[in-house]
Formats: sequence, structure tokens, C-alpha cells
Amino acid sequence: MKGNKAETGQARLVVIVAVLILVPLGFSLVSQVSRNNVEPSNDFLEKPDPKYEACIRETSYMRFHHWELLRGIREEVVRYGIRSDVGLGKCSECHTSRERFCDQCHNAASLTPDCFDCHYYP
Repeated sequence: MKGNKAETGQARLVVIVAVLILVPLGFSLVSQVSRNNVEPSNDFLEKPDPKYEACIRETSYMRFHHWELLRGIREEVVRYGIRSDVGLGKCSECHTSRERFCDQCHNAASLTPDCFDCHYYP
């Protein structure tokens, strides 16, 4: 009798483990199939106002190094009092929505910039 109870307990354990593995896998497959039926959008980020032809640097630089540029500007202003026409305020002229531009990319990369702790971006 005890052997049957142990075998039944092991069988239940195997079934529970299989369900725990297969349910998330099934959910992943279903969501992947449902996403394939949706028309993808090419507009991940908000497009700048058409009147602006180019950013202050090329797109590839700004995509990966904008934070270095902004950090350098911050250091010039805070430490040396040097203000130029390039800054977060200038960014908001072209990229009018923080939610559709800055936050969209930072959320996708799981980053939380500290710029907006002090600076207002409409």
C-alpha cells in the first residue's frame, strides 16, 4: 500500500511540474501568435517636428550617447556657469512629448533618468 501512495505522490508532483512549465510556455506561444496578427508600427518614438531638419548631432550618436552630451552640458552649467543654447529645453522644441519620446525609450531599456527630478519637460 505504501508503495502505491508514494508512486501516486510522485505522479502528482510530475504533473504539477509539467503544468508549471507548460502553462507559461503555452501563454508565450499564444501571445506570439496573436502579436503576429497585429500590424506592427514603425514609429517607436515620436517623430520630431518637420521644421527641424537635424538634431544637434547625428541620430546614431544621440541614440546611444545623448546622456553623455547632456551630462557634459550639466557640468558646464553647474560647475562653471557656462550656458549655451544646447540643453534639455532645446530638446523639447523638436521632441515635444516626454511620454512619446524620452519615456518610451527609457521604459523599453528599463532606465530611470534623473533629469526630470529637477527639470520640467512638457
